[in-house]
Amino acid sequence: MRHRLTRLTLGLVVAAATIRTGAWAHPAPEPAPQAAQESPYKDQGEYDLATSAGKESDPQKKLDKLKEWEQKYPDSKLKSARTLMQAQAQLGLAMAAYGKPGPPELLDGGQKAAQSIVDNLDKYFAASAKPAGATDQQWADARKTFELQSRSVLGWVAMTKKSDAEAEASFKKILELAPDSAQVSYWLGSVIIRQKNVARYSEALYSLARSLTVTGPNALPPAAAGPASSYLDRAYAGYHGDNSGLDDLKKQAAGAALPPAGFHIDSVAEIEAKKFGDIEAFNKAHPDIALWRQIRDTLKGDQGATYFDSVKGSLIPPENIGMFKAKIVTVNEKELVVNVDNAGGDATLKFEKAINQKAINVGDAIEFKAVVDSFTKEPYMLTLTVDDPKESIKGLPDNAFSAAAPKKAAPKKAAPKKK
Repeated sequence: MRHRLTRLTLGLVVAAATIRTGAWAHPAPEPAPQAAQESPYKDQGEYDLATSAGKESDPQKKLDKLKEWEQKYPDSKLKSARTLMQAQAQLGLAMAAYGKPGPPELLDGGQKAAQSIVDNLDKYFAASAKPAGATDQQWADARKTFELQSRSVLGWVAMTKKSDAEAEASFKKILELAPDSAQVSYWLGSVIIRQKNVARYSEALYSLARSLTVTGPNALPPAAAGPASSYLDRAYAGYHGDNSGLDDLKKQAAGAALPPAGFHIDSVAEIEAKKFGDIEAFNKAHPDIALWRQIRDTLKGDQGATYFDSVKGSLIPPENIGMFKAKIVTVNEKELVVNVDNAGGDATLKFEKAINQKAINVGDAIEFKAVVDSFTKEPYMLTLTVDDPKESIKGLPDNAFSAAAPKKAAPKKAAPKKK
């Protein structure tokens, strides 16, 4: 008869092979001693350590006790079971950081634990460590589940910390292992867009579309699907100019988790350039874009700082051009980030008054002229101040700016008492 700790280990394998990413099952009751001749324990001390570790519910304390057991009894007959219990404890630490912002130390701890699991998968799930009662398929499924959960934590934490390149790598690995992961596809598209590299918007839009085509248990829940669809509509139209071709994109994305090599969607700038055939004709038809690109390219060049000194404080564009055309990308308390020539946003408009954020929609078209304030080269962003919104900006609703809070009347001084 096998010892109950061995049965516990097999129970962990079966549980891991059947749960979905993001969930976890609590272990079965811990071992009880058997007859001395059947006991896998070296002595009472090892039994006490194993029992204590098995009963511990706190992942970090469980891990500490398992390490103590390993240090004192490195050649235990239950070494394989102990190793899997260590993996389970690491996963408990990792999952504590998943799905919620959390304090920095919680995110760091979860990230460290998840990375440890990924780095030690070969050790935790070596063929020699497989419980006797587990099938090869159960063992392989358990490994896959541990890896998916760990990489989910790594991706989530990196995304929360805005380490977008790291998050992207984790999400792509998850999609290789589990292609029908709608939420991961949505996150992947979002972190690519957040990197503001317009050359990669095609693959970002593909991932967003993919998230809406997954069906079954891993589809986006209805509460998330609606906002995701609206976001895709806005992002696609902002990049492509309209929603033509979006249905075809969704059909293509339904066939594979990641876009094929060389996948590309024409941007509105590329479409316009193809219409005119050469840059001179384009610039003549779009003088505002031509000026915007000239300013951008000069600021990003070697003499950018010198050129900025000459244009800082200037009202642009000049009267012969009129206004820059743009689409709203994000709305903040006193700022609008807009897309003049980059779907990720390349201009920040600052206002003196607070913006009524509920009155303004992402994707709305506006026109503006404003005063040059500052800039950053990478990612490129030109910040401008709008002095008079009524005169310098078109396309915002009448209630775009919150009414100033009424000033409280100064308290009246009490009349001096008569002496």
